[in-house]
Amino acid sequence: MTWCLWNRRNALHFGRPAQPLSNISTVVEPGFVKVNFDAAMFNHSNSARLGVIVRDWRGVSLGAMSTHTSLASFVADMEALACLRAVQFAAECELQQVIIEGDSVIIIAAITQGRSLLSSFGNIVDDILCLLPKFSSIQFNHVIRSGNLVADALAKKAASIVGCHVWPDTLPLDIAALVDFDVH
Repeated sequence: MTWCLWNRRNALHFGRPAQPLSNISTVVEPGFVKVNFDAAMFNHSNSARLGVIVRDWRGVSLGAMSTHTSLASFVADMEALACLRAVQFAAECELQQVIIEGDSVIIIAAITQGRSLLSSFGNIVDDILCLLPKFSSIQFNHVIRSGNLVADALAKKAASIVGCHVWPDTLPLDIAALVDFDVH
C-alpha cells in the first residue's frame, strides 16, 4: 500500500494521471500477480486486437501478449474476449493467485456477479467462469482507463505484428517504457 501511495504522490507531483485513493485499497499483495487486459477495435480493417500484461506485486512485468481477433458487434463483446484471453493466459502461465483488471465496468460486473444476463457476451462470461477453478485465488477488479494504459498499448501493438505474440521476459521498448512510467 505504501508503494501505491508513493506512486500516486509521484504521479501528482509530475502532472501525470493518478490512481484515485479508492483504488489503492485493491493493491496487489506479495504472492499475487495482476493481469490487465484491453481490446482495441479497428473498424477500417474489420478486426480487433487484444492486449494482456502480467505484473507481480511490485509492478514488474512477468509477461505480456498481443493478438488479433475477429471484430465483434459490440465493444463489450471485445472486452469480454480480452478478459477471457487474460484468464486463459494466466492459466497457461500456471499462475495461482491472480487479480484480473480491466476498464470495462460491464464485463467486470458480469463476471463478479457470476451471470451474463442474456447479453451478447454471455457465452464468453460463461467460458471465463469455467476457468476459475484453475486458480487458488482469483478476483476481478475494475480500473479506470488511465490505470490500464499498458494493456491498451499492447492491444494496439498487435496491429503491427502477425498472429499472437508473447513476451515472456523482455518487453518491446515502447511497452517497457510505459511499464516503467506506470511503476515509477
